[in-house]
Amino acid sequence: MFRSPLALKIGLLIVVVLIVGFGVSTLLTIQREAALLIEQNKIAARRLTATLVASIEGAMLQERPDVTRTVIQELRQNSPVDSFDVYRRTGVEAFTDLSTAMEVDKNAGLAADVMSNIRKMARPPGKKIDDPLFARAIETVATQEALEARNGTRYFTLLTPIRNQEKCQGCHGSDHQVRAVVRVANSMEPVFAEVARHRNRQLAIGILTIVAAGAVLTVAMRRIVLRPVEQLADVARRVGAGDFSARAPMAARDELGQLGSAFNDMTGRLAEAYTELESKNTELATALQNLQESRQRLELLEQLKGELSKFVPEAVKRLLEQNPNATELEKKSVEVSVLFLDIAGYTRLSEQLEPKRLNQLVQTYFSSFLEIIQLHHGDISETAGDGLMVIFQSDRGLASAVERPAASHDHALSATRAAFAIRQRTATLNEEYGGLFPPVALHMGINTGEALVGATKLGGGAGQRWTFTASGSTTNVAARFAAFAQGGDIVVGPATAERIRQHFVLESLGEQMFKNVSQPIRVYRVIPPGVYEKIV
Repeated sequence: MFRSPLALKIGLLIVVVLIVGFGVSTLLTIQREAALLIEQNKIAARRLTATLVASIEGAMLQERPDVTRTVIQELRQNSPVDSFDVYRRTGVEAFTDLSTAMEVDKNAGLAADVMSNIRKMARPPGKKIDDPLFARAIETVATQEALEARNGTRYFTLLTPIRNQEKCQGCHGSDHQVRAVVRVANSMEPVFAEVARHRNRQLAIGILTIVAAGAVLTVAMRRIVLRPVEQLADVARRVGAGDFSARAPMAARDELGQLGSAFNDMTGRLAEAYTELESKNTELATALQNLQESRQRLELLEQLKGELSKFVPEAVKRLLEQNPNATELEKKSVEVSVLFLDIAGYTRLSEQLEPKRLNQLVQTYFSSFLEIIQLHHGDISETAGDGLMVIFQSDRGLASAVERPAASHDHALSATRAAFAIRQRTATLNEEYGGLFPPVALHMGINTGEALVGATKLGGGAGQRWTFTASGSTTNVAARFAAFAQGGDIVVGPATAERIRQHFVLESLGEQMFKNVSQPIRVYRVIPPGVYEKIV
């Protein structure tokens, strides 16, 4: 029956369903009946305890402690409970010593013959109870119950307080509500044994029912479901091996019969598709080979693009990504900051070094500046021998033509920070190449103002090239500032100084006249961090 894994799974599923359904119901019934049986025994114990307490109270009302002690002894011998004790409110077992009798004799006075009989029955004080339920019974003046185990036996224990009624206060005083607490313990082992026998009987019936029902349902499922499924699986294996003429039996008209019919239709269409697939395999192989060749060419173009992107301004690259066929990024008058820098004493260096080494020096230093310029959102406009022209503009500068992903930034502050970073990189390179090249110092000038900014694609017989530049007086004056600067200095104009004075220390160099500039311009030298204390 269980040779098939599916048959085993279905059989296990049926058993699980029966266990979950019938088994859980049986367990709940057992628990409910067990709780009911235990509660019935507790009710009987409560009633018996109430009877015992009533007997003791009746004996106490006779104001004869000797009689009460006799009643307690008889109750212990004849009552069906396992343990029966009476404790004073102090926790000491009652009717053992003469404490209660002396208190009653003091408050109300007992007959001489009664006291004589009591003294004859005197013995040492009895045991003292140490049970939180005892204190709780005294405090609440209510019966306390507990199911506890002692020496491996489970007991149902009740602690019932005996109230200090008004008619008893003449002997016992009126400063307390409880005169004594009766502790009754009844063994629950017979009850639990009966619960266990009942539980075992119910479990045995439940297990037999589950096994019988599971066997019947499994056999029925085998005949109705598994056998048709096995036949369909055998036909599927034949089709998988290439025998498209195999067909599934369709004797039944139920869902399995509909499945067989659908399978036969699928097999017919699969045979047709297999024929078409063989004819397309050749086409697919050819297309795959062409795709691999195209991918190789694309990887080569991407590699060339990565190398060439180092020499194309960022603004031009963004323009090409948006519209590769564009011929011009419309020039607009926008506010920019232009940084000019060149190598101090370049003519002297060209006389000292061979052209190859001089070109290597310029390439080494200027290449290291490219990362700094890009980091500070600058675009290299022109390179001429020993000089660089870099344009810095805010994100709003070309918002209509080129969409920038970065957050808005101040171009004057970016240009100044880039200049200091280039100056620091130059000092580092001087130390690194001290034995190979002479030390290099830079003239740097920054000017801020309106300029005509844009990019243009130039075409000719030799090919095409993109240019990106800013033209106007702002660019010319920046070049003059760079020529005016001493080696290693950064000179800025008044517009730039106004925008960076909150971030850098400026030293005024006064008003200066520059070539092809009609009016004198006040210029400033930006003091590098670390030498602020030298400026008065």
